[in-house]
Amino acid sequence: MFKKECEPSFRPFVFTLKHKRLQAMRAKEGDLANLLFLEKQIYDGASPWTAENFRAELSRKDSLYIVVYYGSSVLAVIGMRLNNSEAHITNLSVTPQWQGQGLGTYLMRLMIDYARQFGCQMVSLEVRANNEIAQKLYQSLGFKVNLVRPNYYQDDHQDGLNMVLNLKP
Repeated sequence: MFKKECEPSFRPFVFTLKHKRLQAMRAKEGDLANLLFLEKQIYDGASPWTAENFRAELSRKDSLYIVVYYGSSVLAVIGMRLNNSEAHITNLSVTPQWQGQGLGTYLMRLMIDYARQFGCQMVSLEVRANNEIAQKLYQSLGFKVNLVRPNYYQDDHQDGLNMVLNLKP
């Protein structure tokens, strides 16, 4: 079982997707500018997460953030917080050019595997109620809508859907 004082370990690795060699590494403060740039690409020049948001998450002992690069270009980031029996996906951002190419699915499966390794019984996340593409991705991995969080997103007051994947055998 995961203990809050333990920091999830992660070894950088290289993998191939769409005939490209990509590198996955633990995100660190030196990646902040790239993470903010990635968010601005996805959200039409806005960034729902500030540098302070990312900095706070990256410094947590109970979180794991993985950033994916192709050369010096940032392609994606995924973050997860581990809390005893639950893993919570806090962020999944994939550059528009790589959306629909399997990178988000790959990263979600990676984090689900980490959650299992830490003995988590479920993985949860929030997704915008109007983000049908992301919802389909999560549903394809077995996530189910648990509840609706009215006005969950501060920037546009969109409802959030809490989705859950049960990892119990």
